[in-house]
Amino acid sequence: MSKTLKGLLAAACAAVVLITMLSGCQMPLKRYSISYTDTFDTVTVFSAYCSSYDEFSEAANAVHTELLRLHSVFDIYFETSSVYKLNSESKLESADKELIELTALGKEYYNLSGGKLNIAAGSLLRLWHQARAEDVLPNADALIKAAEHIDISKVAISDDDIIISDPDLTLDFGALAKGYAADKAAEKAIECGLTSFLLDLGGNIKAVGKKPDGEYWTVGIKNPDVEGEVDSQILTAVNALDVSVVTSGDYERFFEVDGKRYSHIIDPDTFYPAQLYRSVTVIAAESKIADALSTSLFCMSLEDGKALAKSLDAQVMWVTADGICEKTEGFIEYEKK
Repeated sequence: MSKTLKGLLAAACAAVVLITMLSGCQMPLKRYSISYTDTFDTVTVFSAYCSSYDEFSEAANAVHTELLRLHSVFDIYFETSSVYKLNSESKLESADKELIELTALGKEYYNLSGGKLNIAAGSLLRLWHQARAEDVLPNADALIKAAEHIDISKVAISDDDIIISDPDLTLDFGALAKGYAADKAAEKAIECGLTSFLLDLGGNIKAVGKKPDGEYWTVGIKNPDVEGEVDSQILTAVNALDVSVVTSGDYERFFEVDGKRYSHIIDPDTFYPAQLYRSVTVIAAESKIADALSTSLFCMSLEDGKALAKSLDAQVMWVTADGICEKTEGFIEYEKK
């Protein structure tokens, strides 16, 4: 054997050894999960594929810290929150960037939805919060009086200030805050280097990347009419890759009076819970958009809702009050890779 051939053979063997050593150094990705119950009045579940628990723990802490921070901004009942101060004083100077962004988004979706999403309806929503806690209906006259103070044109953004010109008007970001927070928390996980994770913030689901085996994250959509075992509750499922899946429904946060169910989603035009659908599921690139749309569409007619979804390039599935499923064209359901 020539020296040249021997040299090539030795080099090849060395390369094989080196590749073997390098591949042996790559830790296999393992799935980790953790849940929180101290933000946005819901259960948050964060799952991710990481090479070690330490890597996961760092990202999970960053996600949790961000959710806690944003909760302290948007909680209308927390006396030191930015929204509480704004509602109490009708003005907030040098407002949080997040509060300005969400106020602007709320005004935008008020216009897009024809007023069906109204962050200025705090006085109306507060009456329903109280009623739900007591299992009674709000007083009809009180609702009419509260509805005199839900004019979003009375809410203005001036540079870094937010000004409310009606002292009886209060803001409520319940239709937007979770989606916005899910987007921001996901950004923190990405900054930590994660490329495959699922964040479920009380039904606001943010899916990033694929699983290590190349499979998509799968998000189940609940059948509003089925209780019992988890598997039997799933109406359908969707493949989720770098999108958000948000469902608004009447089957989790509700109360009953005289055998009739009342959901937490209030139609600003009727002052009462919307009753057109059992659930509305939206798939969009950003969770804040999916959140805003799911609430808006829950109060809109099917025809108007489909037109709005198409204009915003969102996929939507409606389950009507009669249990009929309606979907936008191109709504992609689960298909195993």
